[in-house]
Amino acid sequence: MWEPTFDADAAAALGRALRASGYTTDAIEDLLGEDGPAADLGDVPVFDRRLPDRKLATVVRLFLLQRPVGEEAAETALGHTAVEALAALGFVTEEGGVLHPRARIVPTEGVYLSFDGFSRGIADPPGWVASFTPTAYWLASLTVRRRAGRALDIGTGNGAHALLAARHAGHVIATDVNERALAFTRISAALNGITNVETRLGSLFEPVEGETFDLITCNAPYVVSPERRWAYRDGGFEGDELSRRVVTNAAAHLAEGGFASMLVSWLAASEDDPDEHVEAWLEGNGCDAWIVGLSGADPLEHAAGWNDHLADEPEELAQALDEWAGYLRELGAAWVTEGGVVLHRRTGTRHLVRADPVEEDELEYASDQLERVFAAFALLAESGDDVVERLRLRFADDVRLVEELDREGNVLSATFRLEEGTWPELDVDPEVADVLLELGDGATVAEAVARNGEVAPEGLRAALLDLLELGFLEVTA
Repeated sequence: MWEPTFDADAAAALGRALRASGYTTDAIEDLLGEDGPAADLGDVPVFDRRLPDRKLATVVRLFLLQRPVGEEAAETALGHTAVEALAALGFVTEEGGVLHPRARIVPTEGVYLSFDGFSRGIADPPGWVASFTPTAYWLASLTVRRRAGRALDIGTGNGAHALLAARHAGHVIATDVNERALAFTRISAALNGITNVETRLGSLFEPVEGETFDLITCNAPYVVSPERRWAYRDGGFEGDELSRRVVTNAAAHLAEGGFASMLVSWLAASEDDPDEHVEAWLEGNGCDAWIVGLSGADPLEHAAGWNDHLADEPEELAQALDEWAGYLRELGAAWVTEGGVVLHRRTGTRHLVRADPVEEDELEYASDQLERVFAAFALLAESGDDVVERLRLRFADDVRLVEELDREGNVLSATFRLEEGTWPELDVDPEVADVLLELGDGATVAEAVARNGEVAPEGLRAALLDLLELGFLEVTA
């Protein structure tokens, strides 16, 4: 397997050339459509033929589609120094005046990420480094983006979350057991002119023993699997032990006021109580926590989802399904959840833990929502539920009330929807909605009830608590 070579000067020169060429997400979408930036191997033949005869198309062909291009064309598009840099990094090989790419560089969330070429399924070697996957997007969405002094990214992979944290943290440490991943991370940092990211080789939190951080992110290989095939997928521990270690160690390494966001998976003996393992991991850890379930499956569905690379090998697929499902049954697991756990460390006598399912296709960047959620957790944990009646509250800007009316215009049902972050919805009685709408004017609950000329409807407090804990509302006084 080829090895990327970290050369800071070469990577910096290549990054400057990429920026000068106009290689951006918007430019790719202009050439290939909105699905262009997420191109996979099956898209290459069509996208390759759509590209016009332009300098930027050469850049897209070489780095996004991983297609060979002529060395002369590459120099015309990027310059001689950039082409030399590609060779110095090991990202291309040259044969007969043609450059053959071995890595990809894709503009993602405003930064250039470098990583291995397209996945070949079962043919991918153990140390293969993946692109910005859907799970990477989930973690980016569930990360609080306030200013931080020190940040840590565990199992950094291609370094995406370390680079994103570098925008709002003074210093970032990225750890991984895969040296190739750390090389790609260092290269990507240099591509972007980022100088505050440090890489350390080692498993999980071992390279930062005794240190604390204001922000911790982790998208480690959390898949519950009987295999040890790929570093980016299989954690190497029994059951959900890797996820347990990530959650418990993250809490231990958080500084006061710090946040941790982790993508993990966990097992349950029943679909009816899916979060029992995570709730046990969180006991007494000094943090408020929000458990966000993004997908759930029984053992067979879980096995099928993570072995779709064997779709063209029916006998191997059948064997894998039996092995994986049998492994989970031996562990006593009837349900597997994959999702996020967000922690906020704070000094306090009580801490609040909440769990909610979230539609993965609706998840968007949730930093503002998370700030409101954990502010509410801290308030309610320390002051008790009764405090809601004395608060002055306002709805977040992206809250909408959706009402269903009958033919006479009477309200049959009312639903509050937060159109940001996790996109939660909360159904309330129409009478409760009338009172809640008064809060938009800065009224306390008691004042809102008085304006409506009635005693607080049953369910008002429960609705208020849910709206606070899900980030619909924020406290003004």
